[in-house]
Amino acid sequence: MALADLIDKRARLWEESKAILKKAEDEKREQLSPDENAKFDAIHAEMDGLKGTIDRIQRSEDVERELTESRGRKTEPAPVERRETHNDLPVRRPLADFPRDDEMARLDALRVWLLAGSTERNKLTESELGNAKRLGFDPNQKVLDINFSLRAMRTLAEKETWQYRAIGVGSGSIGLFTVPNEMMRPLETALLTYGGMRQVSTVIRTGTGANLPIPTVNDTANMGEIINENSAVNQQDVAFGQLVLGAFKYSSKMVLVSVELMQDNSINLANFLGEALGTRIGRITNNHFTTGAGTTLPKGIVTAATSGKVGLTGETTSLIFDDLVDLEHSVDPAYRQNGRFMFHDKTLAALKKIKDSQQRPLFLPGLSVNAPDTILGYPYTVNQDMPQMAANAKSVVFGDLSKYIIRDVLGITLLRLDERYAEFHQVAFLAFARFDGNLLDAGTHPVKYFQNSAT
Repeated sequence: MALADLIDKRARLWEESKAILKKAEDEKREQLSPDENAKFDAIHAEMDGLKGTIDRIQRSEDVERELTESRGRKTEPAPVERRETHNDLPVRRPLADFPRDDEMARLDALRVWLLAGSTERNKLTESELGNAKRLGFDPNQKVLDINFSLRAMRTLAEKETWQYRAIGVGSGSIGLFTVPNEMMRPLETALLTYGGMRQVSTVIRTGTGANLPIPTVNDTANMGEIINENSAVNQQDVAFGQLVLGAFKYSSKMVLVSVELMQDNSINLANFLGEALGTRIGRITNNHFTTGAGTTLPKGIVTAATSGKVGLTGETTSLIFDDLVDLEHSVDPAYRQNGRFMFHDKTLAALKKIKDSQQRPLFLPGLSVNAPDTILGYPYTVNQDMPQMAANAKSVVFGDLSKYIIRDVLGITLLRLDERYAEFHQVAFLAFARFDGNLLDAGTHPVKYFQNSAT
């Protein structure tokens, strides 16, 4: 189905959902019937599915257009290994057959490094071991230090053309080789997509984990003056503060990989390992960037935000139109220009059924190309680590979410554990990375939260 047809179908579904709400309104019912609720939720589930398809098509078209207009990479990387056959049996070609900068050579070199921690090492040829070391993957070393790109990915569309660099595991002249994209792209994509905080925050990447002071200033109480002719001006100092970001050490916990999986030609092991490590680290860091208490872990955006609106008595698991309006206007207009909501998916389901005083839904689907769905005209982000609505829960945040700063220390360490699980014919891999996060707030409170009532 064409993109325009998908958008039209989503618009028709939106009209159907509005008709359900209007019927309840015409019959002066405060709640939908069970059948209406089920139908309403089913319609919006289909709309969400269509939105995902539309977004993917749009991203694909954007990437294709970008590649057509530039001299960037035109095709996807080749498979993990280049194989020939002899008597219908696969034969591994020597790495020396590949040029030094060939992506497949690097993938095969990484595979040699992964296999070198298992009983398969005895089957690796001297040519393979030597070429892996030459390409920066020394099989005798158990630690691989990988660097992200200096700039973090902000959208999934960037994953097609993003470039990553690695520091070799050896010493001397070995190092600074491009790491296989099939490992780094899945790792970074997993960090980006898990939860939503990286999509809306400002991400800073530093080469070391030393404390990173970020200056803040709040001069909003001061203003200029009128002076008489030939009179001296008055002095008004500006008070500076600072937000200091550290570097908390995270691990992926051990990922066990069977030797059989590493041997399997049909498995892109680099992609699998990058996705597994990235998902685990992305899961815990998104949780901490959302609700972390600070001090011994990052301070989450919910923890760092200030109160914008507390629900009325009885709003323990609900909220009303006025709550969101009050929350919106509790944030300074300067921050509302880049305003965005964030909440749990179950909160979104409740918001889709709320209408304003003119009986217009708060939720409006984006029905044109690249137009986002909105609440009160503002885009929103669904974050499953946001608290669900409950007594005293801070269930919605609103404001300039880009004021939340995520600090990545550039390197990720991949550790290969050779012997610990050898009796199971498995090799364990473990990733270490350092991160921190906090809200850049000089006292002007760029992000505020709605809190459900206690009773």
